[in-house]
Formats: sequence, C-alpha cells, structure tokens
Amino acid sequence: MIRNIFIIFGCLFLFVRCSTAEVIENTEESETNIEKSPAQGMEMQVVEIVNAERKKQNLDPLSVDESLMKSCDVRAKELVEKFSHTRPDGNSCFTSIVTTYNAAGENIAYGQNSAQAVMTSWMNSEGHRNNILSDSYTHIGVGCYDNNNRQYWVQLFIRKK
Repeated sequence: MIRNIFIIFGCLFLFVRCSTAEVIENTEESETNIEKSPAQGMEMQVVEIVNAERKKQNLDPLSVDESLMKSCDVRAKELVEKFSHTRPDGNSCFTSIVTTYNAAGENIAYGQNSAQAVMTSWMNSEGHRNNILSDSYTHIGVGCYDNNNRQYWVQLFIRKK
C-alpha cells in the first residue's frame, strides 16, 4: 500500500515537473544540480537549430527570453484544445506574451517527436521559415507539450522595445 502511494506520488511529481515551470534559487549548488525534462531539452535543441539556420544566412542569433519560454509552455498546452493562432478563449496568441515588444511572430506544429523533426517541418514551410529567419526578431521562446505521446510545439519570436 505504502509502495503504491510512493509510486503514484512519484509519477504525479514527474508529470507536474514536466508540465510546469520550476522556481530555482540562484545558488551555486542549484545551478549544478538542475535537471531538465525531456521537453525542456528538446526546446533548447530547437533554439540551437534556429540559431544554426540563422547563422547560415548571416543573421544574428536570437536570445532566449525566459518569459517567452513560459508563454510558449502555456500556448503549447492550449494547442491540445485548439490548434490555432487564436487562443481557446478567442484572444490572439500574442496575448500570452507578458513582456513588452515591438514585433511578434508565432510558429505552431504538432506530431513531430523531436527537435530536428519539427524544425525540418518549419523550415520546409515558407511562412514558418520566414519567422525563423526574420531579422525583425531579437528573442525567442520555445514550448513543447506532450499529450498522449503527441507533441505540440510553439515558437514565439519578438523584437524587444
């Protein structure tokens, strides 16, 4: 009985840890012991691939914005309910962005099971590729949410004011 409770608690902890942002104290010890979820690892791989593609075009790399990363996590979960640039509540996707910006763009996708697969899809689509390679943007956020072994992906791009 107690073993089952620990298993259930452990699974619940892992689920919550993968689907919510963690608050990590800025201490030397916590920085060396940070474990990223598989989704977070794939999100950062997407950023690396984006910046590699931008480098091929002699464009500046995009900086990761933590508030955009959180917005992308929210948006990726919303895509399960409504796969659209319009949020489930009817508002624009850009209402998820909490930082100030001058320009913004969003790429969405679902079903690709790796960073490389989703980037290949986006780079093979003119509109998505244009967002990735736009010199209008300075910052990026990426979100990946797994729902029943189907990944939902979001990229948000902004130019900060």
